[in-house]
Amino acid sequence: MLAYFKENKLEILQLPPTAFSELLRSVDPIEAIRKDKDPLGDIWVDPAMADWSPLGVLVNNYGARKRNTDLYPLVHEAAFRRFRAGSPLLLSDYKVLLRYAGSISDPLLARKIWFHMNVSEKMWERQTDLYAEFLKARFLTEPLYTQNNRHDFRVKPVNLFPEKRFLPYFTPDNLSQLRQMNFDETNKRLDRFGQNPGAEHKVEYLMRMLRRSSPVDLVFGTARNRLHLLSEEFICAALIAYARTGVMEDVQSVLYFNYKIDVSGSIETGDLSITGGRRDFLPGSPMAPTTRLLQTIATCYGSNGMIAMACKMLDHVSAVYRLPIPSSVWFELLEWAYIHTSPRAAKEWKIVSIPGRRLHRNAVQLIWDTMTSPPYNATPGFPQYKIYVEWLIKNNKIERAMQIMLDLEPLYRKRVEELQSLYPFHALDQAAFNHSPAYDTILWERTLLRKDYIVHTFAKWFSLLFKRIKSPVHLPGPKPPKIFPSHDISTRLIPQLIHAFQGLLPDTIHYEIPTGVIRFKRGVGAAQGFRAEKRWTEVKKAAVVSMDLRPETARGFNRLREYSLDLKGEQLQRAAGETVETLKPRAVKREGLEELVEEILGMDEMARGEREEGQLEVDVIDQARRRGRTVEEEVKRAERKRAEKVLRLLT
Repeated sequence: MLAYFKENKLEILQLPPTAFSELLRSVDPIEAIRKDKDPLGDIWVDPAMADWSPLGVLVNNYGARKRNTDLYPLVHEAAFRRFRAGSPLLLSDYKVLLRYAGSISDPLLARKIWFHMNVSEKMWERQTDLYAEFLKARFLTEPLYTQNNRHDFRVKPVNLFPEKRFLPYFTPDNLSQLRQMNFDETNKRLDRFGQNPGAEHKVEYLMRMLRRSSPVDLVFGTARNRLHLLSEEFICAALIAYARTGVMEDVQSVLYFNYKIDVSGSIETGDLSITGGRRDFLPGSPMAPTTRLLQTIATCYGSNGMIAMACKMLDHVSAVYRLPIPSSVWFELLEWAYIHTSPRAAKEWKIVSIPGRRLHRNAVQLIWDTMTSPPYNATPGFPQYKIYVEWLIKNNKIERAMQIMLDLEPLYRKRVEELQSLYPFHALDQAAFNHSPAYDTILWERTLLRKDYIVHTFAKWFSLLFKRIKSPVHLPGPKPPKIFPSHDISTRLIPQLIHAFQGLLPDTIHYEIPTGVIRFKRGVGAAQGFRAEKRWTEVKKAAVVSMDLRPETARGFNRLREYSLDLKGEQLQRAAGETVETLKPRAVKREGLEELVEEILGMDEMARGEREEGQLEVDVIDQARRRGRTVEEEVKRAERKRAEKVLRLLT
């Protein structure tokens, strides 16, 4: 399909409007590509996986699927060239464009497409389904629109500060501590996952953009005031958009006014009660609750760390409307519990001390036991075992983690057998026709990526496991050592695991035993499981995060901007309060200095530099006249002095 758009641009312009709409629906990122052409499925390719596994070739620097980012410019060009040629776009065309804006995680692009409907005089033709699509794309409420990345879309306490509801919980000390933690996390990250793809020269996280409730009020109020018939899809999108702001009172208000679900009591005392539930829905009503509402409740309360409240609400809604709680709801709660019990998230909520937001350290285990026992009997998949095993290892429950790893090892063998059975047909099609049928290609890619996903997960488990295993150290004092010590694990069980998981281990293995340290390195010709070399990713990271600059740092940075372009890049970064890092080695040469300064200072500063260079040429002419030299000789002399100065700075 990508090649078709590239090779048939003129023919696409001449298609009738209905035929063009049908063509756009064939590349719909949700209805067509995700179901039939996306081998990743629901896998989140995290930064480590993008750098160290073959799955990284399917996402860009922002973690978005390359299928969507490569196809959208062609779809955009075809649609708006037709519009400029006088062929109007239909509402279904705008729906596909909004879905593409969401699939590449660009909320500002979704807003531009929405405003373009005013130009095309389609504003008064909007219906509830189009408002729902805009809410999803503008506030990234679908899992595909966040690239299944829940870690970067959790609500942080530092983003709750401007809201009046949370002002009593903030003091100058804890607010400064939260901002410093947020700044340190931003400064240390070498990837751009979870950031705004439209802001290439600065750090702008999407959750920071979505923390305001006024844009949600505007869209939700407009649809309601224009008397559009609301639907469950629209309500669920609005609930998640309100939950992104962290103000759960807005979420509960939407639930009450549309479903009459009332939450009373106090979170501080723990005597919350959930009552009510509207039941007067006609058959086939778009407002009738389904499992979509249960999934939305899990997302809203889970992203805010309110797992206990989510369980109470799910139990009440499922009982009132007689809806079974699907396994996907429990899986989402499990992941949110794992995210909010991480050391950084737990420390942030502990600092601000908002009632109902702090989780017990065993929340993951409690949810796991609940969902796998009657009456729910959810069957976890490999992604859920990935979360559970990581939690077990990090909480020093080594024996249980190893037992699950041994139980899951046949899953890897099964994927290898599937690949072996598919390979003859795949190779025959490639040799005969130089390509495979679409279905066979997707099946081959999907199986191959699932195998790579399992390999990377096992390698990560072993890396975490070997770091936790320490030799017994008896220190003076009543407290036992925190790290799990065991002679049997380090001297007997680990060698057996290495022998059993030969193709699933990292390239370098080292762990401690009572008499020293054991080190292994994968030799040439050994079974290759984990990538031997890191895939270096091109990353542009801004030098300044303006929201976290202290006043004295900002003043120092403003003074620094008055220097010439010969200023050393590292000195500029140090004065800005942040060390700019990329995944490539920092070997800044003379020819790359101007590009570095352009990225840091911006185009306005470069324009000022050009004006200064013009003034410098006038000064050179005056000096040449005074010294009796030609202009060319004086220019060469000035350039030689400039080069010597730059080289001194760089060395």
